[in-house]
Amino acid sequence: MDLSSGEIESRRTGRRILMAAYYVVLGLFIAIAGGNVIWQVWAPVLSRHPKVDCRAGLYGLGQAVERARAAAQSAAREGENAAVSAFRASLEPEWSQSAAIAASCNDGAELAAAHDAIERLRYAEERAVRRETNDLTPLRHKVRALLTQDLRPGR
Repeated sequence: MDLSSGEIESRRTGRRILMAAYYVVLGLFIAIAGGNVIWQVWAPVLSRHPKVDCRAGLYGLGQAVERARAAAQSAAREGENAAVSAFRASLEPEWSQSAAIAASCNDGAELAAAHDAIERLRYAEERAVRRETNDLTPLRHKVRALLTQDLRPGR
């Protein structure tokens, strides 16, 4: 099957157009994905927050973690998702201001370290809620049942 020189040239032109379109789509995808990553990294640094009282804000964040832990313990019987949802819901409204509090506390190293410690505690408490719900709650129920039924003194 011999192709004429016109057909060969048409096929080459078609391939060039197809490859150019492919590279344009690929380049756009890379540019959009790269822009998204850059925005995620730099947007928090560039954002402006209203000044808040750092010490009062840190105290509120710590109290919210304590409140959330108690709420998660009471919801643990309903399962992991309910306990984590109760934990996260109980963090509000204080934790919606966490970025503003962090920005206000950046003036002093001691206050910034305190914010970091509270942030790490919140993360650790949420992980503990998951662990306790999955591991400890069923065990607690089993031991409670044993204590009330089988192991009661005087049986």
